[in-house]
Amino acid sequence: KIVGVHIVSSLASEIIHEATLAIRSGFTIDDIIDTVHVFPTFSEAIKIAAQSFKHDAKRMSCCVE
Repeated sequence: KIVGVHIVSSLASEIIHEATLAIRSGFTIDDIIDTVHVFPTFSEAIKIAAQSFKHDAKRMSCCVE
């Protein structure tokens, strides 16, 4: 279950809404990974961050599935 999110970016206001929804809805990392994210968008960063919990971030491409 996702209980908090930190976004350090000048674009944080563009993607914080998805994180807020995930917390309020009790989403898990898998829920975020399974959500279809429009590509390319800034909010896709939420999905990539979630995927980094399951994959080695150093070996991930920009578009991990």
